[in-house]
Amino acid sequence: MSFQKPCITGLDNLPPSVCGCVLTIGNFDGVHLGHQSILARAKVLAAQSNAPLVVMTFEPHPDLVLRPKDAPKRLTHLDTRCCLLHDAGADIIVVAQATCELLSLEARAFIDRILVRSFSPSHIVEGKNFRFGKGRAGNIQTLRDAAGVLGFGVHDVDPLMMDIEGHGTVRVSSTLIRNLVAAGDVKSAHRCLGRPYALVGPVVAGAGRGRILEFPTANLSPGEQVLPADGVYAAKAQINGQSFMSAVSIGTKPTFGPSDRTIEAFLIDASGDFYNQEMTLHFMDRLREQRKFANAEELKHQIAQDVQRVREHND
Repeated sequence: MSFQKPCITGLDNLPPSVCGCVLTIGNFDGVHLGHQSILARAKVLAAQSNAPLVVMTFEPHPDLVLRPKDAPKRLTHLDTRCCLLHDAGADIIVVAQATCELLSLEARAFIDRILVRSFSPSHIVEGKNFRFGKGRAGNIQTLRDAAGVLGFGVHDVDPLMMDIEGHGTVRVSSTLIRNLVAAGDVKSAHRCLGRPYALVGPVVAGAGRGRILEFPTANLSPGEQVLPADGVYAAKAQINGQSFMSAVSIGTKPTFGPSDRTIEAFLIDASGDFYNQEMTLHFMDRLREQRKFANAEELKHQIAQDVQRVREHND
C-alpha cells in the first residue's frame, strides 16, 4: 500500500480540478475486488476523457448515523481506505461528513445539490446495486433519468461473483467479508479483498504472560475493526518499517481464566519492544481454534508448534 496525499475533507471549497471529473460514490469499506472493478471501469473512462477520477466516500459510515445500534464494524479505518482507493486508481478522494442533513436528502436533491453542484461530473460510475438518497430510494435508473437533463454519462458495473466454500456463488460485498472475517475464514476474505485482511492499531501493554512463556507478544489495539474469530493465525506484521512473520492469538486466554479479548502477536525473530508504535497484522491463515490447556507448560509446547507452522507457512 503506497503513501499518498491525504483525502479532502468536506464538500466546501473543493479544488477546481474536480469539475468535469469521472465520479464514483460509496462507502468503499474494505476496497474489495468488487469496489476495485468499479474503480477500474472509472479509470478507463477518466483516461479517455482526460479527466480526474474522483471518489466520494463518507465518514462515519452512514449506518452509524442512521442506525447506530445496528452499524457494522469497519473493515478499514479511513486512512487505510484512502490509501487503498488511491492505489486502486483514484486521483482525488473527497470525504463527505455523513450527517442526518446529508443523508435525509431526497435522491434528486442529492444529485442536484451534491453531485452536480460540487463536482459537475462528466461521468458517474457505480455498481448495479447502487442506492442513495433518503431511504436509499435512488438507484442507477434515478441517475440515468437525471443524466439526460444534466448532461453526464451513467455507467453501471456488474456485481463481482465468487465461489466461496460454505456459501456457494455469492456477490463480493463488504457485508460478506465482515461475516467471513468474524467466522475466522481469513483465506476466503483474502480472496474477496485481493489481499490479506489487516488489523491496524497501536501496540499496547499486556499481562506479560507471553514473556514468561518465552514467547513475548506485541498486543494490538485495533479500535472498531472487525476482529477475526477466536483462534490462532499465521500473519505478517509490519511495524517500525520492518516486516515479521507472526503467530497471532485472538481470544480470552482460557488457560489462565476469564479475561478480556486480546490480540497477541508473537513476532518471529524480532527483538525489543514496540509499545505505542503502530502495527499492521495481515492475516494469512487460521491455524487452530483457541482452547484451554491443562497448564502453562502444555500451552508453551503448543505455541512452539504454532510458531513452527507459521515458519513453514512462509517457506
